Amino acid sequence: MTMPDVPTGGAPRDADFGTEPTATLEDARGTGGTRTQLRQVKDQVVDQTKSSLRQARDRAASSLTESRFQAADQVGGMATAFRRTSEHLRQEDQGRAADFAESLAEQVERASSYLRDRDFGAIRQDVEGLARRQPALVLGVGFAIGLLGARFFKSSERHATGGYDDGA
Repeated sequence: MTMPDVPTGGAPRDADFGTEPTATLEDARGTGGTRTQLRQVKDQVVDQTKSSLRQARDRAASSLTESRFQAADQVGGMATAFRRTSEHLRQEDQGRAADFAESLAEQVERASSYLRDRDFGAIRQDVEGLARRQPALVLGVGFAIGLLGARFFKSSERHATGGYDDGA
């Protein structure tokens, strides 16, 4: 085996190996083109990801808004029930209890209007402000909601699995 001639630059010539040139000026420009293409592909992927996230956020916001309106309607239904109770208590000559039920109906109606009129950002800010002013109240309400939620899930689990209604 003979060694190829090494030109004065120190590197063997391509012709000495019997192959075509491996790197030309056009290939170097092509690498820049490849980088440009990669950058464009990356930008497209980023844009598509942002678009997908924006769509998901919009769908979630729409769903939350719908849920907020449903909750407001349910709370409004509770206000109506308290008002009916108040009327019934008045017919039974129980004025104090009727006044209490009417007052409760007004409070619940205000809560329903609040849910209907405020967006989630404003509600979150209001809850944060309340938590700063009355942390014990917020913890107590959170605890009560947790207990009610646990009770709800526990009772729905029994009915879903057949629980106590099937057996003995």
